Amino acid sequence: MMFPHNSGVSASPDGAFRAWVGDSFEKAYEPDMAAEIDREEEILADLLGITPAAALRVKAWHEEESKKVATEHREAFGRVIAFLLQGKNLPVMVHALAFAAGLDQLNGKKSQAEIARELGVTRALVSHYVVGFADILGVVVTKFRKSESSRETFREAQLNRRRGA
Repeated sequence: MMFPHNSGVSASPDGAFRAWVGDSFEKAYEPDMAAEIDREEEILADLLGITPAAALRVKAWHEEESKKVATEHREAFGRVIAFLLQGKNLPVMVHALAFAAGLDQLNGKKSQAEIARELGVTRALVSHYVVGFADILGVVVTKFRKSESSRETFREAQLNRRRGA
């Protein structure tokens, strides 16, 4: 024992310090009286520097917007699942979804062409699915892609070539 019994300390200095830190940092704020007393709109009013009545309106608006966003996310998720279920080439589609969602770096691939070579399909097929998922998700994919105006120009050129113009 580091200290003699007559010192009144029955723990090592390290143990005493750990006990003091645990008591002082954790117990000093429990129970949190402000959280017990203040209502959510009062906390929000303090944070935003507005009246509690205005904070109630902000809170109601936020809850409504959160419900809308949650609904939009559920609907988008449902469209993604439906698109995957109707597809015939699931590996390509899953990689395309990763590209559309901006998660392509997670699979360690550098380009849509690399995915196409690995899966034995054309880069155009991978791009087709990336565009489809981007439309479903309502996102604009700029990485590895032509701009929308360039896509339209290339589309017109292909149509003109097929028409013999």
